[in-house]
Amino acid sequence: MRGKNNKQNPYYVGRRSARMKFLAGIGTCLMLVAAVACVAIAVFIMLDIHLPGQTSEVFAYAATPGYMAEPIIAEPTSWVHVAPPEVVEELSPSPAATPLPTVAPTPLPAVTPLPTATPSAPAPVATPLPTATPTPTATPTPTPNPNPVTLDEMAELSFFLNHNVGLYLEFMAERPDLDAESIVWKVNASVHVPFYSLVRVNHQPNPLFVTPTYRLPPDFRPAELVPVNNESCHLRATPETVAAFRQLRASAQAANFDLSVTSAFRTAARQAELWTQNGRRDGSIARPYHSEHQTGRALDLWGPGGLLDQRGPSPTGRWVSANAHYYGFIIRYRAETTHITGYIHEPWHITFVGSDISKYMFENNILSLEEFVGRNPGAALSW
Repeated sequence: MRGKNNKQNPYYVGRRSARMKFLAGIGTCLMLVAAVACVAIAVFIMLDIHLPGQTSEVFAYAATPGYMAEPIIAEPTSWVHVAPPEVVEELSPSPAATPLPTVAPTPLPAVTPLPTATPSAPAPVATPLPTATPTPTATPTPTPNPNPVTLDEMAELSFFLNHNVGLYLEFMAERPDLDAESIVWKVNASVHVPFYSLVRVNHQPNPLFVTPTYRLPPDFRPAELVPVNNESCHLRATPETVAAFRQLRASAQAANFDLSVTSAFRTAARQAELWTQNGRRDGSIARPYHSEHQTGRALDLWGPGGLLDQRGPSPTGRWVSANAHYYGFIIRYRAETTHITGYIHEPWHITFVGSDISKYMFENNILSLEEFVGRNPGAALSW
């Protein structure tokens, strides 16, 4: 029976308690739903999850053998200075350089496109060198020459240097399988010693010869660098290199081949970073101050399928190999010259040496800049 004292009635008190519990349960559920929504929003923000209709900026990267992935859209403009390695010996400009044979200027020949038919056999994949430092000795156990080389025979060569006589004789004893010409030019170019065992500094104002045994001065930087493409292009090289490449690219386009540049000038600090990222593996990437990219005269070419001929020979790569010398370029690191240059095969890496040198090398089947320098002491050091 209900009366004025309902608040003290057990029936009334029970019903009020049930209603309060029901309302408390609804409040708890709403709080849980709000908490779950906050957590979901936080997860979306942290993981950068894009809903339909949103866009995300994507950068393209060029993956090269022996190189860490490197952005081809933008390259840092400032890097921490890296101290150069210790130098054992320094090289001054050669006082008596043998003049290069004069090559009469000739008009550029009409370029004929190479056949674009797909090769019947699958293209071979480039195999990187072992991680160990390459050695300049191609044959582990040299076979003695049936006709031993004599000092008089070497002295008859036009590129024989009197101050290298002792080195010639020592190398001849180590490599009895070599002929007189090979002994002399290899000693002249300092490829007769293990890489980085005797480092010399090239003090020329516009150095060209940069190898595992010839390095750049610590304060070197090209006198002038210009954009490879348009004024907003971040890739830069020396003016002569850019002018020659634009001519090469125009001729390639006329022959229905597309070429572009994916890497050009690099600072010593940038080169040091790439070398470190690559595990400091000599042979797959140059050490800082030993890279041709620091001269502003080396370019890495990009073809239709990525780095030129990275996955094997292509019509575009064959066209470049057959025509680059007309414009002053050489294919710097060939498969046949790995034991001379110290680097893996890089068909995409071209170096501007000037048309006189490039034509001379092409016509005389000289495949490495080391051999050219050895046969023409001083010619490539003072360009």
